[in-house]
Amino acid sequence: MRKQETAQSNAAHSEAHLPVVYLQLVCAMLFFGLSFVFTALALTELRPVSIIVIRLVVSLITLALLARAPAVTRIIGQWQVPQPEDRRLFVYIALFQPFLYFLSENTGLLYASPAVAAIIIATIPVVTPVFAFLLLRERITVATVMGAFLSVGGVALIVLADGEAGGAQLLGVFLVFGAVLAAVGYSIALRRLPSGYSSLTVVAWQNLIGLGLFLPLFVVFDGAYLLTLGMPSPQVLGGLLFLGVFPSTVSFVFLGRGIRVLGATKANIMTNTVPVFATLFSVLVLGEVLRASTVIGMMIVIGGVLLSQVRRREV
Repeated sequence: MRKQETAQSNAAHSEAHLPVVYLQLVCAMLFFGLSFVFTALALTELRPVSIIVIRLVVSLITLALLARAPAVTRIIGQWQVPQPEDRRLFVYIALFQPFLYFLSENTGLLYASPAVAAIIIATIPVVTPVFAFLLLRERITVATVMGAFLSVGGVALIVLADGEAGGAQLLGVFLVFGAVLAAVGYSIALRRLPSGYSSLTVVAWQNLIGLGLFLPLFVVFDGAYLLTLGMPSPQVLGGLLFLGVFPSTVSFVFLGRGIRVLGATKANIMTNTVPVFATLFSVLVLGEVLRASTVIGMMIVIGGVLLSQVRRREV
């Protein structure tokens, strides 16, 4: 009887916090959408690896400050040391996110616009169930398969029907799609991680290990370049600070909490709003002009993603 009352109390407590969780997820996707714009801005003065290293350093400093605030740790948990049997999973998580993901995404933004990149990233919740079925034997629905094909068709329309769809744009698409595959690997590795680890722990360790993976590339390719570059402009410095604090820290913490409360499927639906935010801010901040093919392709991709979330007959 007491267990039943406790379960009902926990359920009521979770329901009371649902509006806050949804608001946090919207904020997380807003920051993810803005990250494409600020990364494109930073790429005008810095190289991809340098941007990522600075972003991770800022994130780790932010997480260290958050870990010292009791009011924050009550929400996102305490810092934990991974158990020996789980350390390999943390390495896999960091390998996929941030290492392979950010390397593919930032390099892809050299050749593709933030709006196009965000649309491709929006296929993550479609592609993930397909690989989860192949690798983890998780169930997949007919709607997921249909949504995957529809989303791929939308991306193809953006690339092939656009007047600028040349080799550079196509290369950017392939690189950004590499980030999608890295996100799939991240999701699978994260699903294998025991649920006892806090959101703070997961984000802190993935960024710390990721920083260690990036440092050799940074020293070899960007070390001498930065010495001759000088101080970046105030706009770029502000953008780097934003990237480290919000997309690399706050967004991942909010997303982790959303997955714990709502489940992965419902939380991942919110990623459909990323291309909308990225496109909006690309127009407002960068002055990009949207072509009809981009708008139609974006609508097809988002429609495919939404279709993939429909619960129908399993295959």
